[in-house]
Amino acid sequence: MKRADALLFRGMLFYSGLVLIILLAMVFVAQLIAKASGPGHGHWSTGLLFRYVALQMPETAYTVIPLALLIGALIWISMLNSHSEITALRMAGWSLARLQRPLLVVGLLGTILMFALGQWIVPYSALSSELLWANAGTHNFQALGDGGLWLRQGRTLIRIQLVGGNGTQLRQIRIYYPQSGMVGIDKQVDAEAASYQNGHWTLQGVREYRLEERSVQVLSAARRDWSVQLQPETLRSFAHRTRTMTLQTLWRNDRDLQGGVLAMNRFALAFWQRITYPWVGLIMILLVVPMVVRNPRAGGAYYWIAAGLALGISFHFLTQMSGFISVAGGIPPSLATLSPMALYAALAWFLFRRHG
Repeated sequence: MKRADALLFRGMLFYSGLVLIILLAMVFVAQLIAKASGPGHGHWSTGLLFRYVALQMPETAYTVIPLALLIGALIWISMLNSHSEITALRMAGWSLARLQRPLLVVGLLGTILMFALGQWIVPYSALSSELLWANAGTHNFQALGDGGLWLRQGRTLIRIQLVGGNGTQLRQIRIYYPQSGMVGIDKQVDAEAASYQNGHWTLQGVREYRLEERSVQVLSAARRDWSVQLQPETLRSFAHRTRTMTLQTLWRNDRDLQGGVLAMNRFALAFWQRITYPWVGLIMILLVVPMVVRNPRAGGAYYWIAAGLALGISFHFLTQMSGFISVAGGIPPSLATLSPMALYAALAWFLFRRHG
């Protein structure tokens, strides 16, 4: 029986690894084509292009390892089914759980690899690729989305459009001072820029609009002190995507924002995704093995590859939708990440109980 275990383990490892290499190669070529023109400004040589795309490969591997495990399991089990090896093992007394054990060992190796990538490699390689892209241009300011970054301090609302200088330089700032009860606006302050020095902020190019009962009073100033509880470290967390942060950084940023400037689910969602996503491959293996064993003649390897892609896409769709709802404040981040996994785990348990 040890030979059968080794056979199942080696086959699963080989085909999952092969699928992973193919997926990485496809993404690498696609990224070379997509990014060949560079960031649209500045110098972008062939060497920088290959370096930029190579730095993105650890994140790509982190993303597609569960899919590689899923398709690898489907290919290997369907091949064994086609030659009746699975039937022979079942007749020898192997239960479904016994059959899954060597495959799950490969899945566990994939989980460990994903944790290592997500914690120690991707945060640094993704950050390096972002900086390489930004530094290839003529400016180092990063836009914070079409609507900018919205913050709140007390009743004051703040919108920031661009951040640079490692969180110490801002561009296109707008500050709203609402009336009591949020029934109107007392005044609005627009600033072309803001800089952080010696522990405090200074606005530059300031225009203040005071809303009087029958008129609008406009005041201008070249510089003005800005009293706001906003640290450059917090702004740096918005300047880069959550993929460039370790678990400790995600947790710290979420705690800081929940207790300070802004309560939001962005960092909490990324934190929970970083914890739960590496286990997806194991759940997929538990899900697809009973399907293939139960239906050994359902169309061969090509059929099961298509079925695996459909499962992977549906899971991605569910996680994306639940994530959007969570960021909007509809559901807690922990529920947004655990619900799709719980649904697929429940389906895997149902198939196991029915066909085990």
